[in-house]
Amino acid sequence: MHIEHLEDWNRDSLQLLYEISNTINLSESLDEAFHNTLLLLTPKTGANASIIRLLDDDGSMSLAAHYHIESDTLEALKTTSVEGILFSREQDSIDEIRKSASDQLSPDLPPVLIAVPIRHLVRTLGVLNLFYESDIKLDNQTALMLITLGQHIGQAIIKCRQMETEVQKRIQRERTMLANELHDTLAQTLASLRLQTRVLDESVQPLENYTVTHSIEKIEQGLDQAYTELRQVIAYCRGPVEHQGLQPAIEAIVKQFRQETGIHILLQCECPLPDIPTSMEINAYRIVQEALNNIKKHSQAKIVRVLLNYDEGDYIIMIENDGKGFNQYAIESKAGRHLGLTIMQERASHLGGELKIESEPDEGTRVELRFHYSANDEN
Repeated sequence: MHIEHLEDWNRDSLQLLYEISNTINLSESLDEAFHNTLLLLTPKTGANASIIRLLDDDGSMSLAAHYHIESDTLEALKTTSVEGILFSREQDSIDEIRKSASDQLSPDLPPVLIAVPIRHLVRTLGVLNLFYESDIKLDNQTALMLITLGQHIGQAIIKCRQMETEVQKRIQRERTMLANELHDTLAQTLASLRLQTRVLDESVQPLENYTVTHSIEKIEQGLDQAYTELRQVIAYCRGPVEHQGLQPAIEAIVKQFRQETGIHILLQCECPLPDIPTSMEINAYRIVQEALNNIKKHSQAKIVRVLLNYDEGDYIIMIENDGKGFNQYAIESKAGRHLGLTIMQERASHLGGELKIESEPDEGTRVELRFHYSANDEN
């Protein structure tokens, strides 16, 4: 049953605002807060449906939450131009949220809507829309309650973003501390061992004992490789993609791979990769790094291709080579034998994406990472 006016629940508007504010504060994520808000608000206001959309950096509106919206209509609501916000960005007023059917987001939605601005201070973050089958009369008390609710949602968004930023800073500080410890302890020990081994090698050269000399050379090579890999770990802990972006970081590691191996490697960027959060950059970067390390160590490849692509929020990174390949089913059946591949899959899972590894003996290997991100995903 749809209501013709909202005076009947004015006496409960403050109680509803308290309930919604409380559930926002108790929610463990913004998604949960948005869902609970619409779940409480929509029936109380007699609305047929509701949505929350947030303003992206590019000026578009992305769907963040919905209630009683048909699946066919959701697709049309996923991205809307900034003109669809339906309220002035300069100031809050009661008149702002009194809207009619003149602006339609989708023909499948109820014809009458209310647009509640989601703001923090003077900054517009998004809009909450309530949809009605028939016209309504919105009194001042209810309108003020809705405007206040929009401000509460805006505060929750900013608080969540600030917490995520602090978490990332704390993680980076811990990684930097770990990098410093590795540099001051293990790296120095390996450097000393490398020096001592070279001295030993020079001292046994006059003996012309091929077996001893060959063994020492293998130890030297192992120490050199361990030292190089440790230096890479130290660099990664310091945040190799922070302040760079994912694409420049991949370009740098491809250049390094070319210099270290002499293998012909091609980097194709079909579309520039937009920036993503540092935590996502590091996971994606390290998948590429592990794939290139595996090629360097095991593949005996002559040609490597790295492909970067982006399409409406979908990131695609592919690394393929013409090396000797491997029997991936045999490898997957040997638990614990290939920790690197397991870690790559875990990183892809952290990205909310999918990692496909295709390989056959003597047929080369293809690693393909796909994941989705839009600016609204941070919220």
